[in-house]
Amino acid sequence: MQPSRVKSRPSQTPRLAGRKSGPQAASLPLVAKGALALVVVAFGLVILLKAPGVIGGIAGGIGNALGGVADKLSQTAAPSATDVVLPPSPSLAVPTQPYTNQPKLDLTGTVPNSVAGQSGYTVRVYRKVGTAAATQVAEIPVGTSPTFTVPAVALATGSNAFTATIVSAAGESPPSIAVTYILDQSKPKITISSPSKNAVVNGTAATISGQTQAGSSVSARDEANGVTAVATADNAGAFQIVIAIANGINGITITATDPAGNVGSAVISIQRGTGKLTVKLTASSYHFNSSRSNSITMNVLVLDPNGAALPGAAVTLTLTVPGDGITPFSQQKTTATNGAAVFKTTIPATVPGKGEIAVIVDTTDYGEITAQVPLTFN
Repeated sequence: MQPSRVKSRPSQTPRLAGRKSGPQAASLPLVAKGALALVVVAFGLVILLKAPGVIGGIAGGIGNALGGVADKLSQTAAPSATDVVLPPSPSLAVPTQPYTNQPKLDLTGTVPNSVAGQSGYTVRVYRKVGTAAATQVAEIPVGTSPTFTVPAVALATGSNAFTATIVSAAGESPPSIAVTYILDQSKPKITISSPSKNAVVNGTAATISGQTQAGSSVSARDEANGVTAVATADNAGAFQIVIAIANGINGITITATDPAGNVGSAVISIQRGTGKLTVKLTASSYHFNSSRSNSITMNVLVLDPNGAALPGAAVTLTLTVPGDGITPFSQQKTTATNGAAVFKTTIPATVPGKGEIAVIVDTTDYGEITAQVPLTFN
């Protein structure tokens, strides 16, 4: 009897619960699995043999970090520094007139209401002269009132620019807006451009023109009539004053007071003219011996209505002697630049009696005028 054969059945792989049946996933090749295992083993050996210090360092770093966080969490928060606040600036009073001739002055100003009456606060004053650096000239405590006065602050000649600050324990405030005073102790000069010295002025008033320091107050006083007139010099220093004048000679004093209060003066003398064309006729002699001939020189001076010499006037001069109406001399001339015309002649012997010199002056601008002087023949 032949032994029976047992049919082998294919082995079945147990299915994982919950896993759907399907094609089996491909597994790694045996060689690849072996290589991966070797790598894992090698890495483990490196860690065990070489990396204790590294692991310790990492662990220590983590510990320190955690400790620092713990320290910070356990610390009490420190207060932040308070910002320093400087006091506010004061202000100085602006002068209505910056010029002065006084070497010292009282400087006034105000402090903010928040500072007034506070202890530990002072007002500090600085002065800047010309282009020099500013220097401290005074310091006073802040009072109970917002207003303050710094007495007897010294001035230097020229421009003085003042600023002020408020000083406290916190520091010094920014400076105030500058105010300027100008110390001027020089007398203003006066130059008279018209009328000229000893000029003849026609009419009842004279116009005085001149130059002095800009902004000065100018007055003119006529000693002949006691009249005073005033004016103000302009920004260039020019001035003009109209003042009434008396007959004859007028002595006039002009006084200039500059913005700083300094005073300068000048004096002029003028004569009031007649206001019309005049002629003056003179002769070298007015009495003659009729029994003989006599030389004579006759002078004519022509003045315009302002009393100035008038050149170019036509002058006709006639001389007569006693007798039968004899006219021994008649001549015409024109006045020179000094307003004069000179005539000379010889009078022949004649009879005793009266004679005369007569002139007729004719001008283009002022018309005609005549004059006569008598002569005596004995």
